[in-house]
Amino acid sequence: MVSRDDLREVLDPETPGRAARWLRAWHFLAVSAGVALAIGASVDGVWSDGAQPWLAAITIALLAAFAVLYGLRLWVAGDEQRTEGEAPVVSRWRYATSPMGMVDLSAFLPMTVAFAAGVPAQQTALLAVLWILKLTRYSPGLAILGRVVRLEREPLAGVFLAFAIALFFAATLAHVLERDAQPDGFGTLPKALWWAITTLTTTGYGDAVPLTPAGRLLGGTVMMCGILVFALWAGILATGFSEEVRRRGFLRTYDLVQKVPFFRDLGASLLAELARLLKPREFPAGSTVVRRGQAGDCMYFIVSGDIEVRTEPKPLYLHAGSFFGEIALITGGPRIATAVATKHTTLLVLDIADFRELAAKRPELAKAIHDEADRRQKRAPPADAAE
Repeated sequence: MVSRDDLREVLDPETPGRAARWLRAWHFLAVSAGVALAIGASVDGVWSDGAQPWLAAITIALLAAFAVLYGLRLWVAGDEQRTEGEAPVVSRWRYATSPMGMVDLSAFLPMTVAFAAGVPAQQTALLAVLWILKLTRYSPGLAILGRVVRLEREPLAGVFLAFAIALFFAATLAHVLERDAQPDGFGTLPKALWWAITTLTTTGYGDAVPLTPAGRLLGGTVMMCGILVFALWAGILATGFSEEVRRRGFLRTYDLVQKVPFFRDLGASLLAELARLLKPREFPAGSTVVRRGQAGDCMYFIVSGDIEVRTEPKPLYLHAGSFFGEIALITGGPRIATAVATKHTTLLVLDIADFRELAAKRPELAKAIHDEADRRQKRAPPADAAE
């Protein structure tokens, strides 16, 4: 029987397990089917009398699957947000009212209500477009963007205020300058606002165009202001997004570095330096990390998982906390053995340029790596070297 912990792991969008990957694949296919149903509902002939029962049955089956999935998430996902001493119903209510909880609920509840109310299946299928919101669970970039908007809300609001000021000034001036020449396009302030919006955003539909010389001069000025405003918005978001991605990457790498026993006794400053240099990489079971004869341009530290180094006369098995690849890195020669991940493995990669930088800044750490390389090279048989 599947335990709550196993189920929670399967439902986790970042779990690398096979069952979790199958669930994510099904999720993408189900959402794609929903989008196709919504598109087909607007096309004549797709929901014909012969196809309608089948399409409606598919829609209902997917709704039932989403409802079950929501129930499972409500059962186990709420525990992840549970604080000490809190009743389970409180944590589950927090999940249900969270943004992702509302998205999961909207995936089946509106369409279920529409079916129950007797709305035609073809019209109800249009609501399947809501399913695409479920994919936000698998997009860390959207979460990062949301955090950036929250952190940069003051400068973004300042630029928005500048945009609003320019918008209303431009609309008022355009109304004054063009109302006599073009009463249909600029006769009222709301009409002039439409022109100001399309011009300030540099969209320019062309349905309202200034005719007077002063109006054309105003239009050119508004276009330049629009470019400036959107450049500021893009710059703020791009800078904040880049910094947030860098921060998250550093924190993730720092956590992984702390898990490597080889780095256990190092101080916080050195761990931070290593987190800046090391790059995490994931290898599924059976994948080849390095091949015999390849150039040795980096070494690897094992955070989790196992590595089989295919040496003669017998393979060498390395586990979490070990490292390999250092001999080729130090000697400059090619790899002398092939290394394969026997299970899903997380590695930290140290590039040769970063290795030399680390050796210059932290000679004691470089010496420990050199000593381990010498020890492995002196083994009998020498082919047992961890490369």
